[in-house]
Amino acid sequence: MSVKKNLVTPKNGEPIIAATQDFITAAYLLSIKDRFLDRAEFCQACSYFDDAGLDIDIPPPVIQKPIRLWTGKQVFNIMMRPNKSSNILVNLEAKCKTIQKPDPADEFLDDMAPNDGYLVIRNSEIMTGVFDKATVGDGKKNSVFGVILRDYGPTAAAVAMNRLAKVSARWLANIGFSIGINDVTPSALLVNAKEKMVQDAYDVCDGYINDAKRGKLENLPGSTQEGTLETKISGTLTNVRAAVGDICMRELSRHNAPLIMATCGSKGRCDCLF
Repeated sequence: MSVKKNLVTPKNGEPIIAATQDFITAAYLLSIKDRFLDRAEFCQACSYFDDAGLDIDIPPPVIQKPIRLWTGKQVFNIMMRPNKSSNILVNLEAKCKTIQKPDPADEFLDDMAPNDGYLVIRNSEIMTGVFDKATVGDGKKNSVFGVILRDYGPTAAAVAMNRLAKVSARWLANIGFSIGINDVTPSALLVNAKEKMVQDAYDVCDGYINDAKRGKLENLPGSTQEGTLETKISGTLTNVRAAVGDICMRELSRHNAPLIMATCGSKGRCDCLF
């Protein structure tokens, strides 16, 4: 009945314990490519992994001048392999939750994604990518915890999970993460685009209704006239919601809290803004 002995499901061997919600948000924010920490901040983040019971080898900074800076990715390098005596060498390539392809996408290499959307780990060092739902949150065999569990056993996987939980909760509590009125107020561009798309959808639905009244609406296979009308109207309005959500995802600031949660997978899409 030990939890460590039940990290995977007997059905297919995939992990059933992984990061969720705020832990995913914190892991994503800490691992994005423009997250830089000075020595004090970096050491403080590393100290969250354990309660003063872990030997940590501080890696060299990625930027030397004008000031020494470490990246958030290096924090997770230490999470996987805190010192040279550790034998945990994680090697993994996996798509993150969202991967952005350049335009044009000819001869596109996944690890060169503009949004850092492809995770590459070599010997417990993150080369590219972020920690999000697809890499530390989903119960998949090619997630970070799945690879550690496969190669080094349940104890090592449980230790890594505990470290991620501690650093995520403590670091996010320090920097703060909340939703304000500005985060849920759409811009004029979004409002205009939404109104135009909604009005166009209403016009299409009115056309369906008029065709149904005149008996010119072709029934779907196995459906009545009323069922066909409801299906077409529902499908049209659903497509509008999805299209408006896509515009929202493109136009909102990258610092928008709901957008961050939707991007990393800790919560759903941003359709609620409309």
